[in-house]
Amino acid sequence: MDEKSLQLLKAMREQLGENTGRTVDAVAAASSLGMYPGTLERSLHYLVGAGYIEEYADRAMAPRDGCT
Repeated sequence: MDEKSLQLLKAMREQLGENTGRTVDAVAAASSLGMYPGTLERSLHYLVGAGYIEEYADRAMAPRDGCT
């Protein structure tokens, strides 16, 4: 796990303390760290794969690759 991904995780966890839900704004967290979109996508992939975060339920259930 790279340092940027861990910083992103920390920034997203800080957002959780601000509200009562389980959703965070990953783009806002990444922006606060000066991350580029490609770096954000890669970091989110690492964090999901390592079990630190879960995919948003609506996105996880969305059809992929044009399948319905």
